[in-house]
Amino acid sequence: MPDMQWRKIRSALEVAKHSSFTRAADHLHVSQPALSEQVKQLEDSLGFPLFLRTSRGVEVTEKGRTFLHEAARIANEMVHLQDVANNLLAGSTATIKIGLISGLAPLLVQRIFPLGDALRDKQLEIHTAPTRTIFNDLFEGRLDMGFAVGVDPDFIPLGLTMEPLFDVELALIVPPQHPLSQVGATCSIAQIAGEPMIMNELSVGYGLAVMKIFGRLGLHPRIQAVVDNVETVMALVEAGVGIALVPVASARNLAALGRLTIVAIEPAERITVELYRPRAGLARFKEEFYRQIVSRASHSASGLDSASGAAR
Repeated sequence: MPDMQWRKIRSALEVAKHSSFTRAADHLHVSQPALSEQVKQLEDSLGFPLFLRTSRGVEVTEKGRTFLHEAARIANEMVHLQDVANNLLAGSTATIKIGLISGLAPLLVQRIFPLGDALRDKQLEIHTAPTRTIFNDLFEGRLDMGFAVGVDPDFIPLGLTMEPLFDVELALIVPPQHPLSQVGATCSIAQIAGEPMIMNELSVGYGLAVMKIFGRLGLHPRIQAVVDNVETVMALVEAGVGIALVPVASARNLAALGRLTIVAIEPAERITVELYRPRAGLARFKEEFYRQIVSRASHSASGLDSASGAAR
């Protein structure tokens, strides 16, 4: 199929994903009229409409749903085929692309890596990104699997599935001069409700988990700033802009250097780390690698992320 036709199909896939020509055009960095024209040309060549334009937005037609489902599958296969060609050129035949939300690397390195023989003759590509980006990249075939904080089933994009791996403890991080930074200090969520909070991804990931923790108590955090990665969260806390709730393991190094203080939350609050993948399936060696990660995570030690005894 000519490259021009593939561009039109990719444009239609974006419209279906966003249920909006405007949002799809923004994502593709093209004008909305140009995107509409591409989709119209594709519909004309197919002989049936892909979308219905309604007052509520854009809806995929029945024929459009069938066509775009197959188009998405083939597009993913094309990406995989290009990967195979690139790997053959580089002398490697087994590349596994993994997404990782920020803040989890210290914990995952200890719990899951190294994987020994599981990595033999394989090359890993690890991309750190916000949860929403990981979901998009999995959906579009740019990642094979991705680690993220567990979300409600309603927030998991269609076409993805997941396995829960383990729970991690959240702790409060504060600058060293903060009143709560005294050795042995603990606090409750209610005690910090009025403090300026640095938040991460309010609608998914860490941010959504923190919002729910406050919500269970009938509270709402006082949000000072919202960022898309834990490293920036910790930098802002260190600078005295606010305080934050993060996985204990992600803050240990800065706490050991005296740049942050880790304060245990009582009662303890935990979140679940999950491994996401396309529902359609993976190549056999990727499937085996996925299963080895799940198995290793289930047998890993549980004391690596406790706030008890953390560097202060």
